[in-house]
Amino acid sequence: MNGRRVMLGLVGVLALVFAVAGGANAIPINSLVATLGNDYLLVVAIGALGLLVAIPVLGSGRDGNLVQADMPTPEEPVTVPPAGNDFDETIGSWSFRLPFVGRKHRRSVEKRLRAAAVETVMRAENCTRKDARQLVESGEWTDDPAVAAYLGGSNVSGVGTGSRVSTVLTSRSWYQRCARRTATEIADKGERL
Repeated sequence: MNGRRVMLGLVGVLALVFAVAGGANAIPINSLVATLGNDYLLVVAIGALGLLVAIPVLGSGRDGNLVQADMPTPEEPVTVPPAGNDFDETIGSWSFRLPFVGRKHRRSVEKRLRAAAVETVMRAENCTRKDARQLVESGEWTDDPAVAAYLGGSNVSGVGTGSRVSTVLTSRSWYQRCARRTATEIADKGERL
């Protein structure tokens, strides 16, 4: 089909060059009019020749001859768990609540929170890692006594037995409450930077 178009285009260009280069006598119009008997019939013959040339071109434009590109399948959104989802699942699990079974999970969470607190204090106070670690262990980095006691160890005072009992009455363990409050305190301190 493409070769046919090129060939018809070349024939048209040659006819145009022949007509222009040959002048008025290149195409014997007077003899054609005399042969046909009328100049209107010459116009009809030229139109019929044009239609014969146009029929293959019109036929090549059908929908069946068109080749369209296939569109790729659209991308779908990838579901990603929200930030902190692992933390929430860990401290919300039943094994985290149990006194002896959850010890490993509690230590892991406490270690991660302590590291995050040290990093946050380093940026917030513009101090060395050693100084930030001392601030976290002493509890001076926060005003919340439960958070200070959770990351600072048992030498920090301010958290009484009443606070631990009230936490248990809310169906949460003291470790869950402190872990959530510590994460919130770290996030709040980090946002103020």
